[in-house]
Amino acid sequence: MKWFRVVFWSAWCAVPALPAQTAGDPAKPAPAARQVRFLPVGDLPPFRQEVRDGVRYELEPPAGSIPPREVMLGFGEEAQQASPLSLGRVTEPLKAPAGAGPLLVRRKNDAAEAEPWLKLQRPEEGDFLVMLWRDPEKGTWEQARSLVLPDSREAAPAGSVRVVNLAPVTVGVVFGGEKIALQAGKTYQRPVSVGKETEIQLGAVDAKGTLTRFHSGVVFQNPGERTLVVIYRADGVQPRRPLKAVIQREPLPPPAKPAAPATPAP
Repeated sequence: MKWFRVVFWSAWCAVPALPAQTAGDPAKPAPAARQVRFLPVGDLPPFRQEVRDGVRYELEPPAGSIPPREVMLGFGEEAQQASPLSLGRVTEPLKAPAGAGPLLVRRKNDAAEAEPWLKLQRPEEGDFLVMLWRDPEKGTWEQARSLVLPDSREAAPAGSVRVVNLAPVTVGVVFGGEKIALQAGKTYQRPVSVGKETEIQLGAVDAKGTLTRFHSGVVFQNPGERTLVVIYRADGVQPRRPLKAVIQREPLPPPAKPAAPATPAP
């Protein structure tokens, strides 16, 4: 079976220079409010328990087998914000400052002087989504990998489906009859008909172009919804299905509240 890449295009918009405004000038527009969310993907470790005095107790998962349960986000000068992390679930949106800059992610109980668990660069503008997965070479969440994606209403509008390939191999995607070979680290996005099921199939592509399917289903959306499909390599030693997918259908998150306008100087 032959596969082909879909070449996507992007447009650049030129913005004319504006005259500088003085600090506290009420005519100066407030910075655009935006949000950041996280989605860690992977598999939970096997359930473990022990019996003590005739009572069964669930054991904590081995160190590094799951992401930190709660992290603290820092944006340089901005105050830190707390966010829980749970495999396969998108976090609630948190406010992010305007402009490019650092995003430091620390485990909740780490000392202030400790190295951040994760160091990222936030994009220049717009809401963004941070995909997280454990380092496949180290096999532990102590060292995580990440991919930052635009997450605004314009980048991922209602009525669209976006497929993200976090696996280290090319994945074949069949969506509504269209076939593409989605390379590692790339995304595929298409509009879908509201209220209508659209078939989606995902499979690993070998050197001969043969597709070995690991997911088959449908995408269905109500008005005002969008869908995210994330492909990742399964955790564990020699898993039965080396590749897996998590599908998130959601209404568009509410927009961030705009920042309060600057108070004029007396």
